[in-house]
Amino acid sequence: MTRTIHRNFPQMSDAESARSALLSSGFPQSSVKLTKHAELPPSVATSTVGNLLDSLTPGGPAAAAAARHRAGAMLSVDVYDDDDHDKADSIMGGYGATEA
Repeated sequence: MTRTIHRNFPQMSDAESARSALLSSGFPQSSVKLTKHAELPPSVATSTVGNLLDSLTPGGPAAAAAARHRAGAMLSVDVYDDDDHDKADSIMGGYGATEA
């Protein structure tokens, strides 16, 4: 039975390197998915609350915006057993992955 593990990367280039390493080590292309982090679309409710909270954030709105920026990506890998899990986790960890 397959399981999917997900890991976050702070930089897109790290996620791409980890993806290449997974493919080079034998993981099928169909089992590896790279998803770039994207900002959520704004809405009136989230904008109103966000503006209020941004004004309370140390450093003000600019610091709050910088904290929300997500430049990295998530890499998902289908694994079939514990050995695959450990192998994928080790490879991704080598490129700075953190658990999603």
